Amino acid sequence: MNNQELAEKLLLMRIAQGQWEQLPIKDKLQKVRKFRHLLVVQRDKIAKALFLDSGKPYEEALGAEILPLAEACKFLEKNAAHLLSPRKIRSSDTPWWLFLQKSKVHRKARGIVGIIGTWNYPLFLNGVQIIQALVAGNGVVWKPSENALETNKILAELLLETFPPDIFKELSSSRESGPVLIDSNIDFVVMTGSVETGKAIAKKCAERLIPSTLELSGIDSLLLLDDGDVDLAVNAAWFAMNINAGQTCMASRRFLIPETMLEKVTTKLLELAKKFKPRKILMESQADCALPLIESALVGGAELIWPLNKSDIWRDGHFDACILINIRQEMRICNEAIFAPILSVITYKSIEDAIRISNACSFGLCASIFTSSVQVGEKIALELKVGSVSINDAIVPHAHPATPFGGVGLSGWGATQGEEGLLEMTRPMSISIVSGKFRPHYELATPKAADSIPIVEGILLALHSPNWVGRIKGWIQFLSGAKKK
Repeated sequence: MNNQELAEKLLLMRIAQGQWEQLPIKDKLQKVRKFRHLLVVQRDKIAKALFLDSGKPYEEALGAEILPLAEACKFLEKNAAHLLSPRKIRSSDTPWWLFLQKSKVHRKARGIVGIIGTWNYPLFLNGVQIIQALVAGNGVVWKPSENALETNKILAELLLETFPPDIFKELSSSRESGPVLIDSNIDFVVMTGSVETGKAIAKKCAERLIPSTLELSGIDSLLLLDDGDVDLAVNAAWFAMNINAGQTCMASRRFLIPETMLEKVTTKLLELAKKFKPRKILMESQADCALPLIESALVGGAELIWPLNKSDIWRDGHFDACILINIRQEMRICNEAIFAPILSVITYKSIEDAIRISNACSFGLCASIFTSSVQVGEKIALELKVGSVSINDAIVPHAHPATPFGGVGLSGWGATQGEEGLLEMTRPMSISIVSGKFRPHYELATPKAADSIPIVEGILLALHSPNWVGRIKGWIQFLSGAKKK
């Protein structure tokens, strides 16, 4: 589809979007419920598509794609009506000098949302963003990834079976479709992908002054504290580096451990590695990016403890779980995006040292902390420069349908998922209603403007003076000025 063809379709979509936005929220949510039920009915077909696209096994398709999307739909069914309803400004929050005013804040759809999809979790991530945009009253133009053709097809089929076709359009998955979408007359962009693509989209959006949500890469840290459960932390790190063959933006890439635990941790990691079967990764380009980072680390003094032979890391399209020790944070492998099952073990001397190492990375998507003290875990979590932190687990907690998901720094901005993700698909609009005819402020635009100084100054002093003497003087000045009026 070229620019002109898309422009014509968007003109028609704008008309349909206006009608869709006016539809009662309960009617929209009935469609969400239907979509959720179709996920269950069509689960085998969906799982087969995911397997054909990426080799994702059935259990992973269910647990990492279908189930979390269904839960995200259920969250909207339960909460969207309340979240999107007009919010009355409380009278207690209204200044007394605005006592004649009643205000509400409405959530308005942004209009037409352009969604540039991803391939690593093509059902879950794309589905959540599309459903949220539609529930918020938007029209959606979706540019899916060229690397998930079968899943794209079935997701589009389910959406078109559920929602009106004039408010949802699927573009070609070709790379050429992305620039066409960004250059079109859309109102908001949601993109999941690489830092380089995110920067290009941000620049385009800035030129047109349209907002965006960018969910980009991560090089997440997993911090094991002195009092943490070592077995649990090692199993978490292993899971987080290998789920989806390491092709997960919030995979744990940096395993930060106390110096005294190095031998114990590496022994347990090797026990897991010896039972591991290398998984196929979807794109050889990911290996092309990862292998030089490993080589650079080795040249810089790192040690490869698994696989035993460097030549076994990448073979016949399969990437073996790769474990490196003697890693320093300044190495490239700790600062450049990776989409392969690689874990860099970094030792630290103190908690302050661990926090510094974790925050030294320009990416800030997620982090995990393993400790027996929840209070300590929360305190450290608040010092980490990331969007989400899980304590005593990794990756899975961030799929909670009621929590926002998004990063900072090179990991992007904005939020998808949860209340914040839904509201991000809207813009706030305030409406104020003023009763009566008392409008003293109108005099500010007349020759009598100076006469209002004692009243306005009196209000300021009465309400905001730093001591009671000033507040009393303010009330006296206000009442004296008002009496003259």
